[in-house]
Amino acid sequence: MLQENRSFDSYFGMLNPYRAANKWTVSEDGNTCTVDGIDDKLSQISNMNDEGQSFGLFKLATTCVDDMTSAWLESFGDVNRYHFGLPRPVLMDGFVHTAEGFAKGGFGDGDFTDVAGQRSMGYYDQDTLNYYYYMASQFAVSDRWFAPVASKSTPNRIATVTGGTTQGLVHDPFKDDHVPAQLDIETIFEELDQNGVSWKIYYSITNGGCTDADGDCGPSGNPNAFPSTTFVDFRYARKYIYKNTQQTACVAPTVGSQQAVGDSSNTFCIDPAHIAPIGQYFTDVANNTLPSYAFIETAYGHGDEHPGSGQSILKGQQQVANIINSLMQSPSWSSSVFFLSYDEPGGPYDHVPPVPGSSNQNTDSSLGSIPDISTIAVNPDGYMPCPAPGGVATVHCDLTPQDPGANPRDAAAQQGFAAQLGFRLPNLVISPFTRQHYVSHIPMDHTAVIKFVENRFIGSSAHLTNRDAAQPDLLDFFDFNNVPWATPPSPPTPNAAPGNCNAANMQ
Repeated sequence: MLQENRSFDSYFGMLNPYRAANKWTVSEDGNTCTVDGIDDKLSQISNMNDEGQSFGLFKLATTCVDDMTSAWLESFGDVNRYHFGLPRPVLMDGFVHTAEGFAKGGFGDGDFTDVAGQRSMGYYDQDTLNYYYYMASQFAVSDRWFAPVASKSTPNRIATVTGGTTQGLVHDPFKDDHVPAQLDIETIFEELDQNGVSWKIYYSITNGGCTDADGDCGPSGNPNAFPSTTFVDFRYARKYIYKNTQQTACVAPTVGSQQAVGDSSNTFCIDPAHIAPIGQYFTDVANNTLPSYAFIETAYGHGDEHPGSGQSILKGQQQVANIINSLMQSPSWSSSVFFLSYDEPGGPYDHVPPVPGSSNQNTDSSLGSIPDISTIAVNPDGYMPCPAPGGVATVHCDLTPQDPGANPRDAAAQQGFAAQLGFRLPNLVISPFTRQHYVSHIPMDHTAVIKFVENRFIGSSAHLTNRDAAQPDLLDFFDFNNVPWATPPSPPTPNAAPGNCNAANMQ
């Protein structure tokens, strides 16, 4: 499951003092586990805005903040304010500059607010994220889990299910590039089909804003009941779901949406064995009928924790807790692993440079030797970022003149998608087999989960691209002999979400 737009430091940067206070620092193998966070760097880190004012890290007082961005241009600018070429000093000094520019309408999708870029330096701790902090400390977390693409949500969600490739695109193919057709890229779902492995996508919201959690889906609910899922961005998805406004006979294995999900408009065809509302997930975990691979889509705009959406992050924490707790309390628990992360960082600060050869530049030596990310920062295939011909994006080329990679001297022009990954992300690895209180320092991105699935259900040589082939096997997270969490822990009740929150009240 992927939530939306949070960096590791903004969510989990303060894990160390919480873990130490509760004596949750030693794994069952006797090794002390320490997170590469910001707890020991609070007074050392600052970013400067365009007016020369310096802003340090601070604890956020609100559970909603204004939107920021980590699109392609802005991600490179976060790493270094003005330098996209080679060699480049890696200072992680551009977050305030970028967030301020976005607020003033200079970056991204529009003008959200004129609040200073200071908000990019805010973080949360256990006082707010009580459930997440507890679960991250009991089970396992990685402090080297990166987004696969140095860009925003859609490119990263595409790369997550394709094993790392967007086939050259750096922007949102649909909202930014206006590509008219579905993408013809192989996904993990097609690969699993080819190998006879079961899978299912559970969607949490429809395009009309209908959610199972609100109890408003079905004949009396919002008429736009088409599922919100990245899967429909791909041509292969038409085998399992497609719009059918003329209500002609659906092609097997799909059936009409009225029959499948109680959609009174009956305007699409869907295979409920492969794409089902989140309510079916709770039924499947209770009946021990989960597929081999399940992908849970977040409740976009309602519980995804996206900054700028007006929602409290606590609503997302509550929904995730319900999903995870239902698994832990079910017969499905004994043979499952749940991976939670965030699709991309969204603009908040993180101190670890996602740049090969430099990823440990700001890491304290007390953590010992941490591998550089060069092992996973590989181009997934032969597609490189490329200028949109005549300024019109194609399915492979969408760089604008100001984008990193448009200038031949830029790192992205010379190294492609290997020049820089997306920033670190919050994450949880939850399973009866997960090592207790464990922290992994092995570099990975979202496609490591794809590699884990391929290794488990297809074979060690299976891969979709060079990117998922380069990922670690994730076995360091687990103890399959002793089964540390055969009896799961009892997590705290997630903090209640406020009726509203004030994005301007940062401190």
